[in-house]
Amino acid sequence: MKRAAVFLDELAPQARRVFEYLLRHPGRRIHCAELVDKVLGGPNEGDPARRVAGVLSGMSRGQSNSGRRFPFYWWEAPEGSAGASYAVRPSVAAVFLAAQLGQ
Repeated sequence: MKRAAVFLDELAPQARRVFEYLLRHPGRRIHCAELVDKVLGGPNEGDPARRVAGVLSGMSRGQSNSGRRFPFYWWEAPEGSAGASYAVRPSVAAVFLAAQLGQ
């Protein structure tokens, strides 16, 4: 849990908001368009997949300083579709939620 707390402390603000959204929906694959709409202030002229990927790059310092791998999975869109999907396993979400509560 200590590494999870370090990871959270090092997150860039937008990356933290996206990750917290994933934590509130453990086990559910969330499309990048939903993350843009619900977390990042709605659509813009850019590609939602690129926007989310750019935001998640704000997790790199947390990942390296905590010594843990990225705590989410991602899936590329099927051929002919747009955007990636992201998810956090329920067991991983429980560790990070406990870290947020300081337990």
